[in-house]
Amino acid sequence: MFKTIEQIHREYDGHWVFLINCIEGEHNSIDGGEVVISSERRDKVLREMQKYQNESSETYIFYAGKIPEGVIVL
Repeated sequence: MFKTIEQIHREYDGHWVFLINCIEGEHNSIDGGEVVISSERRDKVLREMQKYQNESSETYIFYAGKIPEGVIVL
């Protein structure tokens, strides 16, 4: 089910989230998508998202919430 980025931030606060079927907005930003994996542990999301490596849709991974101290984001 499609959710906006705002909905995802509210529902998955403090979790790493992996989306498929993403919709792009202005300036190539992601407006939302279908949440298929979420976890407080980034390594779990990274491991599980491999099963979507041949996904033909746009995919996106991000942290929904305040970035924890000691984590570097590029």
